[in-house]
Amino acid sequence: AVVSTQSTGELCARSRDLLLRNKLEEAKDAVSEIWKSDMYGAMAYCNIGFIQSIMTFDRKNINQTITDLDTSLQFIQGLRHKDGMISYLLSYVKNRDFSTFTEVEKHAELMYAELLLVRAVLTFAEDADNLVSFVKGALKIKTCHSLYKEMFSVLDLDETQRASDTVDRAGKDGIFDQELSGGIKMGWGAFSLGLSLLPPKILGLLEFVGLRGEKELGLRLIKEAEAMDVLRSFVCANGLLNYNTVLLQYTKSGSYDAELVDGLLTKWSTRYPDSMMFDFFSGRRAIISGEVEEALHMFDKCENSGIDWAQFYHLCYWEKMWCHAILLNWSEASSFAKRLYTESRWSRTLFSYLHLAFQYAADPQSEGLDKVAEDVPRHQLKIGGKHLHIEKFAIRRARSFLRNDKFLCLPAVELLYVWRFLPLMSRDALNSVVPLIEEALEECANVQPYHTDYPTDDWFLCHLLLAVISIELGDTTHALSLLRTALQSEDQIGLDHFYIPYAHYELGCLYTKLSDFSQARAHLNYARDFSNKVKSYSLENRLLFRIHSALSELPSREAQ
Repeated sequence: AVVSTQSTGELCARSRDLLLRNKLEEAKDAVSEIWKSDMYGAMAYCNIGFIQSIMTFDRKNINQTITDLDTSLQFIQGLRHKDGMISYLLSYVKNRDFSTFTEVEKHAELMYAELLLVRAVLTFAEDADNLVSFVKGALKIKTCHSLYKEMFSVLDLDETQRASDTVDRAGKDGIFDQELSGGIKMGWGAFSLGLSLLPPKILGLLEFVGLRGEKELGLRLIKEAEAMDVLRSFVCANGLLNYNTVLLQYTKSGSYDAELVDGLLTKWSTRYPDSMMFDFFSGRRAIISGEVEEALHMFDKCENSGIDWAQFYHLCYWEKMWCHAILLNWSEASSFAKRLYTESRWSRTLFSYLHLAFQYAADPQSEGLDKVAEDVPRHQLKIGGKHLHIEKFAIRRARSFLRNDKFLCLPAVELLYVWRFLPLMSRDALNSVVPLIEEALEECANVQPYHTDYPTDDWFLCHLLLAVISIELGDTTHALSLLRTALQSEDQIGLDHFYIPYAHYELGCLYTKLSDFSQARAHLNYARDFSNKVKSYSLENRLLFRIHSALSELPSREAQ
C-alpha cells in the first residue's frame, strides 16, 4: 500500500468534484474500489459515509460507517511508523523525529488522526444512552489532539527554520509535503478554534487533560490550509463559511468576516457553480445581510439542485422556516416546521414544538394544537447519554401550553430571541413585533385571573424582548430602563428562571456598548455564575457560549 498514486489521487479528486456537484452516491462509488487499500480513498469514502450518517441519523447508516471506519483505521494502523521501545518512551518528553519517517508513514499519521476523530464523533451517536460510549469517544478525541499537536509542533518549527535559514534550506523540501502540511494545519486549526469557543465551565475540564484552544491561531491555520489548494481545501472553506455564517449567529463568539465570506463564495462558486453546499452558504450570507428574499431564492435553488440525498433538503427547510419567521409569515414558518417533523429524524421533539409555536402565533385558536403539544415529548433524543437542552425547553413549553388552557406568551418571538434572529430582522419587522409584546404586557397587568400561575414570568419575558428590540432599533436608553425594571423583580420569577441570566447577559452587553466595562463585567459574571444559585436552568449551554465570548471581548482590568 502507498500514498495515493497518480491514478488513485485522481479518483479522490474526482470523488471530491462529484460531492461538490451534488452527486453524493457517485462520489462514494468513485472510491469504492480503492478505499480498503489507499489511505486517501479511505478518507474520501468514510467522510462521505459520515456525512450520510449525520444527515440521516439512521442507525443502519451509522453502524455501517463505523464498521468502515474501523476497517480503515486498522489498515492505516499497519502503515504507521513502528517506534522502538526507547523512541516510544522518549515520545512522552519530546516530539518524534518525523524526518526518519517514510512518506507513507507520515501520511498514515495524519490519516489515522483524521479518521479517528470522525470515529470519535460517531461513537457518541453509536449508543447515545451508554456512558461507556461517551468515555470511548472522549478518549479518541484526546488521542487525535495529541497526534495533531505533535505534528503541528514539528511543522511549525520546520517552517520557522526554513523561513530564517534561506541559505542552507533554499530549494530543499520541508519535512512535510503540501498535502500533509494542509491536513495538519486544518486539523490543528480546527482543534484550536473549536476548543477556544468552549466556555470555562467546560474548557476547565479539558485543559486539565491538556486540551487548549486559541481562536486566532485556529482561524489563521484553517485559512492557510484553504489557500493551499489541496484535497482538503474545500473542507476548510466549508468550515470557515460555517463558522462565519452559522456558528457566529448562535454563539456570538466573534465578528462576522464579510470579506472572507464573499471571497470564499466567489472562489468556490466559480469552480462549482451549481454546488448546493456553496448555494446554501450564499443563502446564509443573505440572511445575515438582511436580504431575506434573496436567501429564500438561494434555498429554493438548493432544493432544485438534484442532489441524491433528500436529507440535504431538510437544511433548506430549516432555513426557510426561519426566513418566514423573520418576515413574520407565521403560517409559512409553521408549515416548514411541520414538514421537518414529518420528513426528518434530527429532532422531532423540537420540530413539533416549532410547528406549535409558529401556528399559535398565526392563530391561537387553530384546531389540533393540543394534539401537537401532546406529541412533543414522545420523540425526545439522547446524545452522549444526555437529553438535548433545546428539547427539554420545548417539552416544558408544550406542557405549559396544555396545563394553562392552551396559552403561551409570545412563543414565536421567544424562539426568534433564543435562536438570535431578532438582530437579523428589518426595522419594519421589529416595529411590527413591538405592539404584540406591548399587548402581552398589558394582559399581564390587567387580565384577572391571569392565564398562568406565574404572570411575573411572562411580564419579565416581555421586558426582555422589548429591551433586545430597543437595542436593535438604537434606543439604548429605553433598553437600559427595561432591563433594570425587569431585574428588580427577578426574585419573583416562579418557573422560567433562565430569563434572569439572559437579562443580565443582555445588560452586560449593553453596558459594553456604553463603555461601562466594570458594570458589563459584573452583569456578565452574574449571568455566568447563575447556575450556582439554581442547580440548572433552561438553555444554559448556549448562554454560556455567549457569555464566554462577551467576557473575552472586554478590555483587561488593567486597561480600563
